[in-house]
Amino acid sequence: MCQHGRMLAHTFPARAAACLAAAATLLACTRASPPVTQTSPLPPPMVRVSVDGSPRLVEPGTTLGELIRDARLHPRPGHLLSVTDEVLGLSGDPGQVTVNGHSAARRRLLRNGDRVLVVDGNDRVESLDRTVRDAGVRVGNPERTLAVYPTREITLRGHVSHALVSITERSLGKGDVPDRVALTFDDGPWPDATVRVLRILRRFHVRATFFMVGTQVGTYPNLVRKVVAAGHVIGNHSFDHPLTLEDLTPEATASEITKANTLLERAGTTPTLFRPPGGWYDDDLVQEARREGMRVVTWSVDPDDWRADMTAKEVTHAVLSKVEPGSIVVLHDGGGDAGHTIKALPAIIRGIRHRGLRLVAVPPHPL
Repeated sequence: MCQHGRMLAHTFPARAAACLAAAATLLACTRASPPVTQTSPLPPPMVRVSVDGSPRLVEPGTTLGELIRDARLHPRPGHLLSVTDEVLGLSGDPGQVTVNGHSAARRRLLRNGDRVLVVDGNDRVESLDRTVRDAGVRVGNPERTLAVYPTREITLRGHVSHALVSITERSLGKGDVPDRVALTFDDGPWPDATVRVLRILRRFHVRATFFMVGTQVGTYPNLVRKVVAAGHVIGNHSFDHPLTLEDLTPEATASEITKANTLLERAGTTPTLFRPPGGWYDDDLVQEARREGMRVVTWSVDPDDWRADMTAKEVTHAVLSKVEPGSIVVLHDGGGDAGHTIKALPAIIRGIRHRGLRLVAVPPHPL
């Protein structure tokens, strides 16, 4: 090999080694110093609230007003109701959206754990108008005796609807007591017993009042017609005579009255008097009877003749020891064996007349 060739061969490995060394150094530097990168900050966490009991996530900084708008939280406005529960219009109570059970401004920021509720507006019933007038001289309602009184009539109506709520009568003063007594008979018509009572009343020329039970009327309509034909007054004593109407619903009470009226009308008479079983009543019952065009009638003398262990003499004494001008006497021609009452009836009639008192029927004047 010439001299020049030996020099090239010697130089090439040296340069290659230098290049390899430089590359290794660069690689080492690259591994030791990774490139610097720019990172973004994490977003703030969502706000957890509940809306009408359901969980909901909202952006931080959300106000109550924005939630109401976005979630369409619209309370139902309250209504004005009539006294008969008919909707008359909006009452002005718009309802509200509360936070944690309290009213809150719409600009309030929502926070974790807030409980948002949609509260509907309250319905309200219209107010009442009260009118008072002099109703003249009349018997009471309820009527316990035949006495008549100067009477004040108080009427309540809905202020907007003018619907009738009640008409209440207030008897004033001591009243005018007539020299009359009314005999009344309950729980019929009853086979045999009612006919025997009619015979005695005809013999003594007495008009009386019969308060009849609807189920009995439906079974014995011909007996009803006999009572009417004899000139006596017939009243309603409920459909099936519960012990009392006190525990019945208003609907059941109304049914007791109307069903008995329907049967009496089919038998040929339209009653204007109602006697509640057991004599119990309250203002609601009086108003229900009034809606049917009826006056409530109870009594002032009760000999308990419904008791099976009573004798005719005991019944007679129980009546005559308590009867006085204006009395309404309750007896029974139905509901069981009325033999002792029927046997006592002539002595009762004679004893009342002996005191100078007239026997009459309860006046059936309609309201």
